[in-house]
Amino acid sequence: MEGGFGAVIRRRIFLKYILATLLVGVALNVVVLAFYYEHRRANQTGRIAAEIATIANRIARPAATLARESDMPRARELLSVFAAFSYAVCADLYLDGSAQPATSWPVIGCARMKKPGRDINVALPGAGPGATMLVRIDPTVLAAELRAEFLVLGALGVVGGLALVLAGVFAFLWFINRPLSLLLTSIERFERHDDPQRVAYRSEDEIGKVVDSYNMMLDREVERVSEIRDAHRSILDSVTYAARIQRGLLPTREQLTAACAESSVLWQPRDGVGGDIYWVHSNGPRTTIALIDCTGHGVPGGFMTMLAIATLERIFTAEENLTPGEILTRLSDLTRGLLNQDAANPVSNDGMDAAICRIDTASAEGIFAGARLSLILCSAGRAKRIRGDRLSLGYADTPAGPRFEETTFPVGADTKLFLTTDGVIDQLGGPRYIAFGYRRFMDIVETHASKNLDDILGALEDEFSEYAGREKRLDDLAVLAFRPGGRESH
Repeated sequence: MEGGFGAVIRRRIFLKYILATLLVGVALNVVVLAFYYEHRRANQTGRIAAEIATIANRIARPAATLARESDMPRARELLSVFAAFSYAVCADLYLDGSAQPATSWPVIGCARMKKPGRDINVALPGAGPGATMLVRIDPTVLAAELRAEFLVLGALGVVGGLALVLAGVFAFLWFINRPLSLLLTSIERFERHDDPQRVAYRSEDEIGKVVDSYNMMLDREVERVSEIRDAHRSILDSVTYAARIQRGLLPTREQLTAACAESSVLWQPRDGVGGDIYWVHSNGPRTTIALIDCTGHGVPGGFMTMLAIATLERIFTAEENLTPGEILTRLSDLTRGLLNQDAANPVSNDGMDAAICRIDTASAEGIFAGARLSLILCSAGRAKRIRGDRLSLGYADTPAGPRFEETTFPVGADTKLFLTTDGVIDQLGGPRYIAFGYRRFMDIVETHASKNLDDILGALEDEFSEYAGREKRLDDLAVLAFRPGGRESH
């Protein structure tokens, strides 16, 4: 509870004000009352002594006369005037320097009275030489009177303090808390609901100036946010249009169906447009399929994919019968030349990774070559990985005329081939926060090997999403699955 109350105090300036006011008020009241108490106690002694001396001198002469005339009852009656004072205990009149009182009030006198108190001796020059009067007072009565007075003053101080606190609370609520609440409400509406509302408060004091400054800043922020939204909307429109253009570069479903017995594609640019793209070219019994992962993602990656597709089209327009390794070589050299990265001091260093597979249904054979990408081949329910070379295409440091190893493999009716970019393989996640990896990819393929390609990629996508969890996607995703068809394997 203490922690909760402390947290509330820290968050509320009004409660801080009330608490500080009460603490300071109580401390000041205690100090003031303590000083007053000591002052009144010191003054009380002098006042009581003066009162007793005044009364004693007034009654001294007639009391002395009556005592000398042996009229003790009337003399004692004069001394009984002290009975009007609650603090007086007794009084003795001494005449002519005698050690015995001439008369006393009450009859027993102070000398024989056992009740303690403070004795005050008053000289009585008007009653004759050597005349004195001893009056005993009760300090407890004086202390009680002082305490009663102190309590009344304390109560008045508390009432007055509470009145001041209430007045201060009202002033705080009206002049400070009210405009601050309006200001805070406006800020929260803007932050949480994106609803800018000016603070309806006008004043020439410091808080009024703060509110005016906030309103001016809010106006500027609304204008700035509006400009940002317009720019963002324009960018999104441009990206959406670019994505439509990039999708237009992809092979159509009809082209894939004509090229392969079965095919399926998982293609998900991270930022609307991306750097992953695939390409298909058929020439009689031969079909060439390429999957390319260009530098970057988003709009820069999209530009690179357009360059890659245009370059592939240029290569095949010049010569259709190139092998996958030869295609990679020409794609690398042409990319370096188009980006002027074969110059002495290139201004850019961009390129791509690629995997190219050529299927010849007449000979039931496939040829694969890869630049940092691999081919997953699944046959008879078993998946294996055919690795590409550890060399990228088109970068400034890529050598001219690079050579790539080609792998030839048989193609049967149940052969399923998978090309994937590193967006799937390198994604971090799982309980150990490691990359998804080729091994997990191949396990999924083998587990669902008997299913069609759409189901396999659906299972892969589900496993990938669960594995990545809330982890941010690192790259674009592209997986191209196809079953070329061919002779039955035995």
